[in-house]
Amino acid sequence: MGSGEPIRARAVVSSSQKPRKPRQEISACLKWLVFSLNSIVFLVGVGILALGIYLFIKDFREVKLVDVILNPAILISIFGFSICAVSFFGFMGALRDNIFLLKCFAACVFLSYILVVAVTLVFFTLFYTDTTEGLSANWLLLYAVKNYHTNRNLAEIMDALQENLECCGVSSIAQGYRDWNMSYQFNCTTSNPQPEKCGVPFSCCRKSVISEAAGSSNPLLPAMRSLECWQNALTKRPGDLEHDIYTRGCLQPLRTLFESHAVHVGAFVALLIVPVCISVCLTNILAKQVDHQRYLLEREARRNERRRKRDRDHNRRDQLNSLDLLEEGQFNNTSANATRPRPPDIPPPLPPIEHVPRKKSRNASSSPTRKPKPSGVENVAARRKRTPAATRTPPLSAAGPTPTPQATTTNRTHQWVLQQSDLVPQKTKS
Repeated sequence: MGSGEPIRARAVVSSSQKPRKPRQEISACLKWLVFSLNSIVFLVGVGILALGIYLFIKDFREVKLVDVILNPAILISIFGFSICAVSFFGFMGALRDNIFLLKCFAACVFLSYILVVAVTLVFFTLFYTDTTEGLSANWLLLYAVKNYHTNRNLAEIMDALQENLECCGVSSIAQGYRDWNMSYQFNCTTSNPQPEKCGVPFSCCRKSVISEAAGSSNPLLPAMRSLECWQNALTKRPGDLEHDIYTRGCLQPLRTLFESHAVHVGAFVALLIVPVCISVCLTNILAKQVDHQRYLLEREARRNERRRKRDRDHNRRDQLNSLDLLEEGQFNNTSANATRPRPPDIPPPLPPIEHVPRKKSRNASSSPTRKPKPSGVENVAARRKRTPAATRTPPLSAAGPTPTPQATTTNRTHQWVLQQSDLVPQKTKS
């Protein structure tokens, strides 16, 4: 019983030990900052995506592979969807403490910046390259002129450039409008059956046309002249068209515009690296904190598992020790009982009665004062009174089998015969 108390004490100590809570490594301020910023950017991306889808549905047209770059609605939709996807990785990774989403967000932001830098370099290459065969602004404008009537997106781009930059055609400074002769619909060949033959797009016409009749009060005359300014423009000289259409090409004004804003573009791309680096660094720091917190949790789980296993081993060892002590105590009790003398269930047997020959008294008749000895029957009766009834049974061995009733009866009969031998007178030799 003395060995049971330490076992209970150890069990109480082990049950009172609670698993330690690992320290918190994730900064709540950093987590919610990343979540808030990416949520705001996500909402902005949803707005841009909705605008692009609205513009695409409002002015639906056939979609080709080249329209992915030329259609403004598709470009706006792709830009908005990209912002939504990247910001979704950011705020979901911060909210759910997901390392994979956080690393995907950081990688996407970095790759987006690389893409912006690559597009900027392409634009600089386009406007600072004077080749007509390779990739350049001149080649792109000529491609738009040739496909003006086959692609509506290209037509809208060329009309916007010619109206805003007040130009017509591509390359030439004085006779840029003649580049429209490359279009199969405006060329002046005799095989051209189109009604726009030898003309230019309406976007080449000037916004204010001076009336031939000076001082005319008719407000519709300038508008009527502007509707007819594009007809047969390719057959006229530049001096005759200076008051009707723009004669210079669009390449030089477009290059001048880009050169005037090249510094601003470069500065914007250079400064864009600052928020990109901040977002990437914050996301990586948060990802490292989440990873370290997960490591601490796993280490604590392993420690708790080892502690539980150690407690189970201790409990099992204590149980085995208690069983061994119990078995040892039982063995000691058994051996002590075996060495201790066992009280007999049956009292020891009566010793056998030996036959003592009686000597004949010579002076029996001459000694009247002596009392006669009791006979054998009286001796037996007196002995029976002195001896308990249990002692008259025959002896039995402690390890031997229990005697049967028949054997007991035989022994008693034999004993009785021996006792009766005292009653028989024995003959003496004369």
